Amino acid sequence: MLLQFSVNNFRSIKDTVTFSMNTASNEASKHSFQARDCHLLNSAVIYGANASGKSNVLKAMSFMRNLVLNKPKITQSTDDLPHQPFRLNTETEQASSYFEIVFFLEDVKYRYGFEADSTTVYAEWLYSDEKSKESRLFERDNEQNIHYVNKQKFKEGVGLKVLDNHLFIWKCDQNNGDISKKILQWFNNFNLINGLENEGYLHIALKQMENTDAKSELLKLVKIADLGIDEIEIEENDVPQDIIKNLPIPEELKQKMLDDGGVTTVELQTRHKKFSSKNQPIGAVLFKLSEDESQGTQKFFALSAPILDTLDKGKVLLIDELDASLHPMLTECFIKLFNNKDLNKHNAQLIFVTHDIHLLSVPELFERDQIWFTEKDQYGSTNLYSLLEFRKKNKGKDVRATDNLEKHYLQGRYGAVPYIGEM
Repeated sequence: MLLQFSVNNFRSIKDTVTFSMNTASNEASKHSFQARDCHLLNSAVIYGANASGKSNVLKAMSFMRNLVLNKPKITQSTDDLPHQPFRLNTETEQASSYFEIVFFLEDVKYRYGFEADSTTVYAEWLYSDEKSKESRLFERDNEQNIHYVNKQKFKEGVGLKVLDNHLFIWKCDQNNGDISKKILQWFNNFNLINGLENEGYLHIALKQMENTDAKSELLKLVKIADLGIDEIEIEENDVPQDIIKNLPIPEELKQKMLDDGGVTTVELQTRHKKFSSKNQPIGAVLFKLSEDESQGTQKFFALSAPILDTLDKGKVLLIDELDASLHPMLTECFIKLFNNKDLNKHNAQLIFVTHDIHLLSVPELFERDQIWFTEKDQYGSTNLYSLLEFRKKNKGKDVRATDNLEKHYLQGRYGAVPYIGEM
């Protein structure tokens, strides 16, 4: 469960920005759940003008996640670390980037972070808080020549050495460390998907179709969305051998495919009712999802599977451009899944970026501390603030719960809108 994330010197983010899923008053709200002494939000939205950096906030979280899981496959001392600094300032273009995240795992609050550039991890730290008192598990600071490991609480890190371009937590995990393994697993359940790219996520729906319960839940959601679909099926077809023989791949691989019985393609199909000229039901028609259904329906399917998986396992899901190709009411449907305590039984969290300002006018869809904005300053750097934090920018004037948020946002009262000159 995510509590807080901070980053600086990443893409359009120059100075440190902090995003929080803690309720503003740290008190229970309709859209929060309790994690020890904290009340965490089930969902949050980020608005902002084009190129204001709202997507970069999510990309920064995903960047940290991928590096913690070593997705770039850094193995040698000469391997370059991914590094995407703020390039519009001479001070930052060659400087290291900073990432820190605070989260709950089995009732323990962890604070983990690091500073790195393309060649070196300059600092890395891990703290745990079991009973409202933070303990330092490990800390490394190459510039200060510090390498501390808590011998009582983090035995898995004792005596381990690490390359300058490696994270210490990798080494602990490779040493079968219990805490580090749990932390990496938490990051593995912290995912970003791009709402503009549907096809890459349809394989998750295909996978879920193998599970009867998951298929049932997916079909329920599709029917709630009123897409006119009565059933979901899987179509399997054998690829003709002459097509396999003509594939531009090594001959030994082709032969292995043929020896193994060939290749089968799998595709989702949707079943729709068919009616007579007198509008009486007379049967059904199968549609190929990828060919016959609209972009909106394909998008709904693509997002439904990872969203249901997130709810089922209590994960954290980031979605960039959630509203792309979706009717506003379908976007609203997804958000309400996370806000509904009867459906979101495992305290899953949704953080998304959108331009759909209609959502701001939906009654009780968001509390004010769930709404965030990004805005670039005159030097091209992204600022991040919540609707409640806007009070500080607004000379102490509060944002009332009864305010017309959609109207006031379009009027520019909260910032984070484009300033368009005359054509």
